[in-house]
Amino acid sequence: MLDIEAEAPLSSHDEADAARLVAIAESLGVNPTDLDEAVHDAAARYASDACNTAGQAQDDDVADDIYDEAGRQAADDVNNHGLDRQVPYLVAQYGAEEAEEIIRAAVDS
Repeated sequence: MLDIEAEAPLSSHDEADAARLVAIAESLGVNPTDLDEAVHDAAARYASDACNTAGQAQDDDVADDIYDEAGRQAADDVNNHGLDRQVPYLVAQYGAEEAEEIIRAAVDS
């Protein structure tokens, strides 16, 4: 079963970075929908790994199901809970520096 690690535990340092980045996102007026794509992209890496590891990339129907599940988890478990869930997820997946770049880029788009 695919798990995009929507609730991956953060170190205390990463938790502090995530809290700081949530505050930055809020101060910049980032709408949670602005981060949806970044969350889906991170989740898609799990789907890609699952397809490649299981050798299922050749079966389009199976691969589609895996990517659909990653998308469902990204939406249900992360994006639908707003910045307070999205930002820590991005920190867990990419690190604080890249997560901040994603947040700041969301403002510019």
